[in-house]
Amino acid sequence: MPETKRPPGTAVPALRASAAAALPRLQLKKISWAWLAFVTTCFALLAVGAPLNVNLYKMALPFGLGMAIFHTATLALTVVRPLPGALLSLIPLGVLPLVTDSMVRAPMPFSVVAMLTEVLVICVAALRSRWSLPAVTWLLSIGVGVAVNYRGMPEVVPQAGATNVVVYASVSGGLLVAAVVTRQWQNIRKQLMAEKTLSAEEQSMRRLAEERARIARELHDVVAHGMSIVVVQATTAQYRHPDLSAPLKNEFDEIAANSRRAMTEMRSMLGALRSDRGARELAPQPGVSDIPQLMAAARTAGITVEGPTAESFDASGLSEVISLTAYRITQEALSNVIRHSPGSRTTVSLLLTGPNLQVEVSNGPSGIGAVLAQLDRANSGQGIVGMRERANIVGGSLVCVPVGGGGFSVTATLPLTPTEAGSGR
Repeated sequence: MPETKRPPGTAVPALRASAAAALPRLQLKKISWAWLAFVTTCFALLAVGAPLNVNLYKMALPFGLGMAIFHTATLALTVVRPLPGALLSLIPLGVLPLVTDSMVRAPMPFSVVAMLTEVLVICVAALRSRWSLPAVTWLLSIGVGVAVNYRGMPEVVPQAGATNVVVYASVSGGLLVAAVVTRQWQNIRKQLMAEKTLSAEEQSMRRLAEERARIARELHDVVAHGMSIVVVQATTAQYRHPDLSAPLKNEFDEIAANSRRAMTEMRSMLGALRSDRGARELAPQPGVSDIPQLMAAARTAGITVEGPTAESFDASGLSEVISLTAYRITQEALSNVIRHSPGSRTTVSLLLTGPNLQVEVSNGPSGIGAVLAQLDRANSGQGIVGMRERANIVGGSLVCVPVGGGGFSVTATLPLTPTEAGSGR
């Protein structure tokens, strides 16, 4: 069955789109479980609080059931509207002791269920808003408890009531601090994740821009070499051929002038791309004949490389741009093998098939290649992008596919002379 080739540049975006689609589903699942737990807690507080108010605290049924419903409703309101929910939750704390039978021997002024409900209100407010709102709610609730204790005889405060307020203040204060710290930690974590994502995107864009600038510099050097030859030939034509007519001499002069003008414009455009390190890149550009040196360097890094020798491949029919492109693609492919599959067996092949040059670098499995791929996952992808950019610029194509057993294959098909097939991207 013939292999279906994926369009260049679609693999990484497809993976990113799949991950982006899966993330909202995962977040929705977490939110659904959180809401289920919250609703269950509200029903549990209501189911326990109403009977306790009526039976243990001897409240009338309308007050016992109504205050239980009202207090639980303020907890639910705090989730969506922290300010009104937190402030309204103070009302049951002040009303419940007033409608309770004074002869009961139950914890007062805060019943156990009311205490738990108010603690949850404060914690939810701390997680949903600034720390000032839950802190004020905590202080006001303690003030309500103290005021209720002093409502009858200010000079005599029941010991049980004072202990009840102290226990509530201690438990709710500790949980308030924990909730505020948790919210701050979540905010810091979100900021760090946002900065990390932004830094990774900027690093990826910077690498891509650097690779494109490098390609532009190399193409400039190759084209400038050819233009220099045109200038020299056009300028010296009248001296090498003294019998040229005046119109032909003028035509050669125009060719030389246009070539010089084009070279000047290229140098001015390249000035924005060259960095301070550009001086070391002014050496003659490598080509297909230098690929054996690449393989020799790869062997010193611990991989077994088989491929053509300098004498076995005739590169005389290749243009300088294609030769440079083939060299750079082979260089990046071997670098990926060294990085991701150290110790693997690698084959480099150069084939002339009709009007195209086919460059293939394939490697077998590596024992620790999968582990290294996971460790280097954050830095992967830019090499393939750069190779595909180079192939598209000259009108070629690049196919990168895994092979059986854990290997990988990079195949570039380049025209013998560069075309404009990739210039319109």
